[in-house]
Amino acid sequence: MPRLGSQVSLFRCTLLSSLLLVCSIHETEQNSYCQQIITERHLDHLQELADTQMQQPGTVSFRFISKMRLSDSVCYVKAAFPLLGTILNRTTFKENSTNANKMKTVRKMYENIDENVDPCIRDEDDEEHALSEMCFEEFTTSPYEMLVLVRQFFQDIKQLLQNKETFEKDCSQVYRSACAGPRQHSSSPEQRRKEPPAASGGHRELLVYVTVASVVAVLLAMGGLLFYKYKSKVLQRGAALKEGGCDPEEPESRALQGAQGCAELETQEL
Repeated sequence: MPRLGSQVSLFRCTLLSSLLLVCSIHETEQNSYCQQIITERHLDHLQELADTQMQQPGTVSFRFISKMRLSDSVCYVKAAFPLLGTILNRTTFKENSTNANKMKTVRKMYENIDENVDPCIRDEDDEEHALSEMCFEEFTTSPYEMLVLVRQFFQDIKQLLQNKETFEKDCSQVYRSACAGPRQHSSSPEQRRKEPPAASGGHRELLVYVTVASVVAVLLAMGGLLFYKYKSKVLQRGAALKEGGCDPEEPESRALQGAQGCAELETQEL
């Protein structure tokens, strides 16, 4: 008679094997679904939309994340993915036009990424989301640059999904280390031309110092000139008094007396 323990062990192994097989099938189906969402057709639509915007004047402003600052590809996609929906919804074209239909197709593709029972890009937990918000920046670019950025972002997602990335990584520490510092506005997400604040402040301080020094030099020169003229007058006045009391600074009421004294002095000299 067979032992019951052997039967139980066989049942457990069979059940475990069945569960593993089901999980493996589910994971394979999930990966296949996610890999097929973003197609080359979608990427071509985005490039065509960008090309039609090259002649459009003006700029657009939007919140996003700099790939140069947040270099971890998985965390970059997880943090920026919700912001992408806002950009797509704000990018509108004439109703029923070719561009409007292309943008509608791109929006539907974006929605399909998370419409599955098991989303292709896992949502951040509360801590991750709070930390990822430190990475958000305000960008101002041309419409063309914005749409090129959107296309590149979808290209990054497509590549990660093809590599069977599950986006289960906890990015809290990445956000802390990359985005905890001060944020600055950028004119382009991929070409951030920033001047160090210290250098800019140093230029202003140098300009102030030069201006103050110039003003002080002018005041000193004027003061020296006035002092020289005053000293010359004092010397001239002293010499006149010694020679006959003819003071050039005497009031008009004593001008006649001074003239007589000077005349007498000239008579005596003759």
